[in-house]
This record gives sequence, structure tokens and C-alpha cells, in this order.
Amino acid sequence: MNAYKKVMKQIHASDEFKSKMQKEMMEYDQKKKRDYMKNIRIIVGSLVACAVIAVVALTNVNNDAALDLTERIVVDNSGPAASAMLNIEGLITEVGEDGLSFTLDNGMEVVVTDETKLGIDGPTAAPKEEQLFEPTFRVGNLVGGFTEDTSANPVSAAVIYTNWNFENPIR
Repeated sequence: MNAYKKVMKQIHASDEFKSKMQKEMMEYDQKKKRDYMKNIRIIVGSLVACAVIAVVALTNVNNDAALDLTERIVVDNSGPAASAMLNIEGLITEVGEDGLSFTLDNGMEVVVTDETKLGIDGPTAAPKEEQLFEPTFRVGNLVGGFTEDTSANPVSAAVIYTNWNFENPIR
């Protein structure tokens, strides 16, 4: 009788294992189907998005009319100027022993005097510590400024707006 119970327990365990495995396989198949449908939804959604973008692009291609903004432009002559005149500009190729004279890559020789204004000033100017201005003139710096007489040799700078080395800044 003992052997009979043992065999019956094994058969029962085997049926239990079989039903458990069938249940897990069904769940796996359902998950696989859900993943497949999710991928199909993503692909279809991507195709729809591409189609919408293509339609919008094609409708805008034929609209070559230029916008006329002259009616929107408002000029306030009392406002501060937004640009400065430059006639000294280029890269420094040579610096004099005094450190205040230099030669630019276009051949212009420039002298900075005590009267030369350094940096940008005015109501809309950035603070001095944020401007692109190094404390010394050195080879490789990009310089932008203004002089009253461009025909003089060397020119005396009235203003130096920019003195900056973008590849190797001091600050």
C-alpha cells in the first residue's frame, strides 16, 4: 500500500507541474502578443507622424512669398545705439615692448594711449567683467576698435571694444 501512495503522489505532482507549465506558457504567449502589438502601434504611429510632417513640408514649399515686416518695424531715435563702428579689427600678430602698441594681421599698426577708451560702455552694455576684454594685448587676440584717422601710421585708437583670445583666454 505504501508503494501505491508513492506512485499516486508522483502522478499527482506531475499533473500539478503540467498544469502550472501550461498556465505559464499561456501567460508568456499573451505577453508576446502584447509586445508584438505594441511594436506594431509604434511603427504605425511613426509612419503617421512622418506622413503628417511630409504633408506640412510640402504645403509650405510652395509658399515662397517674402514676408513684409516694414509695418511692424518701430524706430525709436531716442533709444541707445545697438552697434558701434569698427575700423580697427583683426588678429594681433605682434605686440610692442610697451605692451600698448600692436600690429594686426591686416598690417595696421595700432597705438593705445591714455585717452583710449577700453571696453564697451553705455546703458545697454554688459558689465565689464562679462565683456570679451583681456587686461593685456597679446599675439593671437582678436581686437575690434575705432580710430578717427585710419590713414595715420601707426593709428591712435580712440576705443578698443574687444581684446579677446577665443582659443586661449586669460580669464
